[in-house]
Amino acid sequence: MRGIVATAFAGNVPDIDILAYANDTTVHLQVKAWRTGSVHFNATRFIHIDFEGDRQIVRGLDDALDGELVYVFVKIGDGAGQDKYFILLQRELQAIILQNYGAWLDKHNGVRPRNPQTTHCAVEMTSLAQFENNWGLIEQRCGMS
Repeated sequence: MRGIVATAFAGNVPDIDILAYANDTTVHLQVKAWRTGSVHFNATRFIHIDFEGDRQIVRGLDDALDGELVYVFVKIGDGAGQDKYFILLQRELQAIILQNYGAWLDKHNGVRPRNPQTTHCAVEMTSLAQFENNWGLIEQRCGMS
């Protein structure tokens, strides 16, 4: 499809679920799929968070991550042909998590109501909407455009 060969890994390879290949170029893809609700992460995977007792303070992005890693989110539809695809860079995902997590904490004075020590976060489809069908990102990385 699209002139790109895609190969999935049988085992657990950190940060890589699929290799996309075209024009002698390989692109690593991280894939997240979900059916209902939102996609869940541990925020500390993407952003720096310090604790002062129960209060969480967001310090910024984790710049040790590969911001150029390509994420493909797949919202699985109810039937054939109803899946939705969102393609973005890890640094763009980090920015979404930073903004949403920080805003949520701001509403609660930095203290999570149920479990103050958790760093669980969710990414809603509305936050990914601008990246829907962004296949050009993978094509560009594969030297196709």
